[in-house]
Amino acid sequence: MFGWLRKVFAGTTRPTPWSVSVVDDVIITSDGQGTERRVDAADLRRVVVATDDSGPWDDDVVFLLYAERADPAALFPLEAAGCHHFVGWMSRLPGYRDHELASAMSSTRVARFLVYQAEA
Repeated sequence: MFGWLRKVFAGTTRPTPWSVSVVDDVIITSDGQGTERRVDAADLRRVVVATDDSGPWDDDVVFLLYAERADPAALFPLEAAGCHHFVGWMSRLPGYRDHELASAMSSTRVARFLVYQAEA
């Protein structure tokens, strides 16, 4: 019934140059344009998922990684290569909030969701 709609949206997902990985307890993000950020896992204080209402035509879900400073130490969109593996890694940390990630993934509004908070 909705086959025509699938054809309209086929190929609308554009490849992203972004990537994220966790290597030897260091989180590495790259924007694919030469900017690479590294955050030691021990320094990670919180992960916030920011959503907006621009999807599905734009990156509408972004992971913001915070260490000691008020500004994000690193960030990457949901479409980044390795995002699934990062979420798997993060889900094993004490302080991970699966219900917040689920809420973020279903959000269609401008919002922020605290999906990980380091335990004191």
